Amino acid sequence: MIDITCRSRILGQSVLTGVALVSAAGLATAPAAAQEAVAMPAADEQNSAEVSDIVVTGSRIARKDYVANSPIVTVTQEDFKATGSTNIETLIQELPQFTPLGSASSNSPNVAGQAQVQLRGLGAIRTLVLLNGRRVVSSSASSVVDLNLFPTALISNVETITGGASSTYGSDAVAGVLNFQLNRKFEGVQLDAQSGISDRGDAASQAVSLTVGRDIAAGRGNVVLSLGYSNRDSVLNAAREFSLIGGFAGTSPLGSTVFDATNLPSVAAVSAAVPGAARGNTFGFNNNGTLFAYQGARDYLSPGGVGYEGFRTPGPLQQTDFTYATGDRNYMIIPQQRYNVYAAANYEISPFAEVYADFLFSQYDANNQLASNPATGPTTGFRIPAANPFIPAELRAVLNSRPNPAGSFRLDKRFNELGPRRQNETYDVYQITAGLRGRVPGVGDWTYDAYLSYGRVDNSTAYTGYLSRSATQKLLDAPDGGASLCAGGFNPFGENPLSPACIAYISRVPTNTTKNNQRIAEINLQGGLFNLPAGQVRAAVGATYREQNYAFVPDAMALATFTLNGVTGPELAGLSSQPLSGSDKVREVYGELLIPLLRDLPLIRSLETNVGYRVSDYATIGSVSTYKADLSWEIFEGLRVRGGIQRAVRAPSLGELFAAQSLSFPNIGVPVSSAGVRQFSGDPCDIRGAYRAPGGANASQVRALCVAQGIPGQVVDSYTFSNSQVSGLTGGNPLLKEETADSFTVGATLRSPFSSPWLSGLSASVDYYNISIEQVVGTLATTEQLRRCFNENGTSNPTYDPNNFFCQLFSRDPNSGQITSTLETNANLGTLKTSGVDFQIDWALTLADVGGPDWGSFALNFIGTKLEEWKRQDIPGGDFTDRKGTISNAFGLTLPEWKFLSALNWKYNPLTVGVRWRYVGSVENFNNRDQALGAVNYFDLNTSLKVNELMTFRAGVNNLTDAQPPVYSPSIAANTDPSTYDLVGRRYYVGITARF
Repeated sequence: MIDITCRSRILGQSVLTGVALVSAAGLATAPAAAQEAVAMPAADEQNSAEVSDIVVTGSRIARKDYVANSPIVTVTQEDFKATGSTNIETLIQELPQFTPLGSASSNSPNVAGQAQVQLRGLGAIRTLVLLNGRRVVSSSASSVVDLNLFPTALISNVETITGGASSTYGSDAVAGVLNFQLNRKFEGVQLDAQSGISDRGDAASQAVSLTVGRDIAAGRGNVVLSLGYSNRDSVLNAAREFSLIGGFAGTSPLGSTVFDATNLPSVAAVSAAVPGAARGNTFGFNNNGTLFAYQGARDYLSPGGVGYEGFRTPGPLQQTDFTYATGDRNYMIIPQQRYNVYAAANYEISPFAEVYADFLFSQYDANNQLASNPATGPTTGFRIPAANPFIPAELRAVLNSRPNPAGSFRLDKRFNELGPRRQNETYDVYQITAGLRGRVPGVGDWTYDAYLSYGRVDNSTAYTGYLSRSATQKLLDAPDGGASLCAGGFNPFGENPLSPACIAYISRVPTNTTKNNQRIAEINLQGGLFNLPAGQVRAAVGATYREQNYAFVPDAMALATFTLNGVTGPELAGLSSQPLSGSDKVREVYGELLIPLLRDLPLIRSLETNVGYRVSDYATIGSVSTYKADLSWEIFEGLRVRGGIQRAVRAPSLGELFAAQSLSFPNIGVPVSSAGVRQFSGDPCDIRGAYRAPGGANASQVRALCVAQGIPGQVVDSYTFSNSQVSGLTGGNPLLKEETADSFTVGATLRSPFSSPWLSGLSASVDYYNISIEQVVGTLATTEQLRRCFNENGTSNPTYDPNNFFCQLFSRDPNSGQITSTLETNANLGTLKTSGVDFQIDWALTLADVGGPDWGSFALNFIGTKLEEWKRQDIPGGDFTDRKGTISNAFGLTLPEWKFLSALNWKYNPLTVGVRWRYVGSVENFNNRDQALGAVNYFDLNTSLKVNELMTFRAGVNNLTDAQPPVYSPSIAANTDPSTYDLVGRRYYVGITARF
């Protein structure tokens, strides 16, 4: 639900008015997308200017009857309560302008339990998040603000503007700005509590807050304190049918091997063990001592070739070729426990000076959980000596047929005995701001605001479920199979239990620490300059100094390396970290002018422009400048056209600049070949995939490229790669330059000019946006490297040249031909372009006013967006790929053409009943355009009952129809996109607000 002016007439009578944690009058006049009425100022602006002068996100100029020249959307505390969520990002993610990102369902080590948002699918790093119009300390090296920090009990409204706003706020405001405004003039005592649970009895959540505030010194000052606690329980993928089976990987608890191409067993020995299998297959170890082939065997049930299916479980997606499903151990909803403290005070020293200060503190714990540790490949796998005492007879016969029977062989294995891999995050965040503001004596209506701010984030990350490669290799190398090192030793052939002593011997629990701080000194002045025939020219000027320091210190165990068979990799299988430290300083000055051009002429009730310019000098990238020019044309009362152009920049973050290279495991999917359908996923050289489809026009060229890259000729025609992950390197680049964005917006707003009670509450807005970002900082996803190297798009490598740019970004193991590493370090790449149309319709009426019974009022709000294009150019001069209307695991984005959010509320004191409709349009699987995912509709029901002036109850049901997410492969996670689609299903919540 998006609050707008026409709704304010009803909100003023709403039973929720007495519930809100902020001023009821402030909520009743909150701004919105249509944005034609006087906007509600934050508490800060109320004290620094005349009461009727206000500042809205996107400008520094305070004025009467302000209207936004940029498209703006606002949500309020009431809207937040109607979602039944304990986290503010839930409502933000549902707005059509946002592409969901980090949330409760982001079980990703990269997100690390944080709540992040991104406008227009352009990345959280390109969405600037403010608190009361000021910057907030970021919680990562990417300079992204974690929404978990904000005290939800004091949020009065949240304003969002589209397009670059760097001339107003500086770097990072490329896609737009999200400004959280708090009420710092609260009076009284208020207790709010809420609890929720799914209809399956899980996904429980609780939240409670206590807010106390009062005026002091006969109204010359005010103090407020808000304390909050929230808790969210975890849910595993195994708790839902759609996500029960997924995350297929070739590495299983049984263990497997890929024989070295330079020491292959004989064809006869392989055929005797697994009839129909090829020497280049991946061979798994059954618990009964036999072998099975992951693919290629004609008869899995032949003597000595038992097809192991012990981990094959029915589900919406069925694994093939005996790959192992890991999804049942992954979190679908990550757990979180959070404490928030916010305190603020202000005191008027004189009519020209007021001191103020606020303190923000948040402490929270969140966990990621993934399937148990996989050790695979030359960099993290193991070698088994031929003398290992646990080698079963069938495998011994195969090994003895090799040219060098005494040679060691490779072991890939998943260590379920260590439990799942968990990343336990603990955050301590605080920010202190102190300043002086007031009117400039003797200079008209000019006001000033000068402040200092310091913020700090302390984060510790403890990892469990990880093993030491050196300790594990010692067990394998021991003549007695490791029994002398720990009880029972280590039998890697099949799923055999490890003793507690052996688990303690190989397991490790490293802890990494991160510290980040931000210092800001800023002064802003604004006021009127002189009068023109059309009105007063107003200006704002200011200067800022900002400094950020970041330090990541990995545990010594995460830094250690281990060399095996001439290949060096991380000591902890699947976990490698490098220290990162860096700092940046920026000095900025800006100016902004509001110039009235014409007024009270035919078809020109008013015409004005707002221009701004900022110069920023960074220690890392040097000097950059940004600007804006907006125009507002009110044709007649109620109809206004608005638009503008903006130049914005984003300086590279400290992580992008200074991150050391570290090991990663990007997902490339696995080839799927069933019922004649082949997909362009997995390793292109895999004989099961679409690249090498028999009879394909380019199959021979693909084969030749595979050989040129290093796949041995002996195995190229039987080559498979059943793992869905490869090893890669990620890291920073200190030579990065800034991203530059140009945005253009144009639109119109309409307030009903009719006096009829049927139409007087009608308003609408429509806005077109176009954003183009050049020199985009990023990495080229491994899946894109593979697709473009093997010319999947038909233009990136038409000659199938192994020296092609994309082919040079990854390498192969010369023994097996399998992909061993990919290069995903940061660079200034190509261009991002997106455009679309936002629209909103609001209609309100009172039944008695239209001749009906006196049964209250209705308010309808409908907001939507149509995506016209979302294109990315990966390298300068390269082709643009349009991702509009697609879903992709490679990009981690779902970009439907249409998205809606609508709400219908009936308010009849003391009862309020509301229904919300959330619509996510249909998309195609970017990896397989023949696979379409239909549109999804979600319906929510919320109610509120005002018992008396002191107490209000609320309750609701989200996802009323229990709509399930669409299932596709290869998915982003949980066989779907967990950020875009509802994973939990139908759920309920109840809450109470008591004010004293």
